[in-house]
Amino acid sequence: MRLSGTLWPKIRRRLPALVLLALAFLLIWAAFGESFQKLLPMVRRGDKHGIVAYLSDEDEVGGMICVMILSGVQVASVLLPAIAIHVAAGVLYSWWKAFLLCYTGFLAGTMAVFLFVRHMREEGRSIRVNPGNTGRKILEMLSSAPTMLVVIVIYMVPGVPNGIVPYIAVKRNMKPERFFIGTAFGSWLQILCSCVAGNFLIRGSIISGILVIVVQWLVLALMLWKRELLLKWLT
Repeated sequence: MRLSGTLWPKIRRRLPALVLLALAFLLIWAAFGESFQKLLPMVRRGDKHGIVAYLSDEDEVGGMICVMILSGVQVASVLLPAIAIHVAAGVLYSWWKAFLLCYTGFLAGTMAVFLFVRHMREEGRSIRVNPGNTGRKILEMLSSAPTMLVVIVIYMVPGVPNGIVPYIAVKRNMKPERFFIGTAFGSWLQILCSCVAGNFLIRGSIISGILVIVVQWLVLALMLWKRELLLKWLT
């Protein structure tokens, strides 16, 4: 069976990148495959205690790498709850270490998904995702809002699957650099608050953990109130 004349040039052009991607995947799986098989079901259930118990048995560097990769993988899965990873990281590590690990992994994973979905659309293929009830209501409320504001708000509202954002951005023809700015600006607060809350919980300060979440909602309200000024600053 021979490849068609139009198909082979496309494959040959992408072959080096595909080989590198496959090698990177194999290396990551060889190093952390067993860990992921045990961790992913816990993340799916939102089992923060199980994640903490497992990662605490790993060496610190290995655990940190797992946290970073999981933060990126949960974006590709769309529906895996990111908060379980962030809180668990905050419990295990200092809040700033947890934030840097989760934020870096999340940005990398989100941009990878965005570029993949954008490429699929350019090839004439479409991928649909379910935003969930809360996500659907927010999208209806912001149907006429600028895409940058939609991206930022969805990232900042707890309970909305952040994995839907790359698909929305591609559907609205958002440019990669604009999407990166929106993702970097919109995602940091929720990740930081979850990591700080986890760090407070390990110290037994439940009230402080709750206050962190309250601050997150207050910042979201302030940003919506001053949305025109915010969008002007970001552009």
